[in-house]
Amino acid sequence: MTANDVILITGCSSGFGRLMAEDLARKGYNVFASMRETTGRNAVASKEINELAEREGLSLQVVDLDVTNETSVDNAVQSVMDQAGRIDVLVNNAGIACIGPNETMTMAQVQQQFDTNVFGVARMNRAVAPHMRHQKKGLLIHISSGCGRVIIPFLGIYSASKFALEALAESYRYDLSGFGVDSVIVEPGAYPTPVWGKLAQPEVWGQSAQPGDRDRVAEYGEIAEIPAQMGASVLDMFAQPDAPDPKEVGEVVAQLIDMPAPERPLRTVVGRSGPEFADMVNQAAEQAQGELMSMLGLTHLMTGKHA
Repeated sequence: MTANDVILITGCSSGFGRLMAEDLARKGYNVFASMRETTGRNAVASKEINELAEREGLSLQVVDLDVTNETSVDNAVQSVMDQAGRIDVLVNNAGIACIGPNETMTMAQVQQQFDTNVFGVARMNRAVAPHMRHQKKGLLIHISSGCGRVIIPFLGIYSASKFALEALAESYRYDLSGFGVDSVIVEPGAYPTPVWGKLAQPEVWGQSAQPGDRDRVAEYGEIAEIPAQMGASVLDMFAQPDAPDPKEVGEVVAQLIDMPAPERPLRTVVGRSGPEFADMVNQAAEQAQGELMSMLGLTHLMTGKHA
């Protein structure tokens, strides 16, 4: 990739997306930072990003995009194409989570997590991939989670959506490698971002990440108290002087963009909170998948090299 490449990032109102959009723009990339409701709930974030771009002379623009709405996705991608003429990198970063026993989540909450974390990625890739295939160049980066490889209790629905994302992202690599389009996965551990704040501090962030079926929560008794205890432990870790820095995720993304396609690993674990467990799964899966692909005679699809 080159410094003039066009990068589209989803979920840039805060957290990883906001940080990586600003960092990549400062590195000289042409960055489109997307978020939903740029004139509503995210109006302040949109204004701040635009002011930063003007103040520092960055090629950084805000795009209104809701990954759960196909029309919004298509319109946003077309807007970027109209302005920049191409999209070289798509970072699928937008994501949401809820914490609690699975059955305490309403079906609306289950559907919302999959609609954002899985179907949203499918919508984005479906809109962007044709442009990348035609230009014979492109990189799809998927921000997953350590929870996409191992199960943390009470994050079951979130983990299920990230497991699905992992399968999608890996299969895109096989589908698109012959067109010069690469697909990779970043698996962050726990970082102090608004996602964790919503999980651990509903009194501050609101109840959006908490179980919607309060009657069923009550039936779980003491077990239902464990998520709050987990959240307090994580917040305590974030309060330490050596707390993990969310910018580390953006640094990994920048490194992946800079790498030649054949050298990019399919999965990259980042963080100090339990990454060794995801690494263990990744190593075993890589060996098993490699043997399967060899048996099928399709190992050439496992890298960014042309078939």
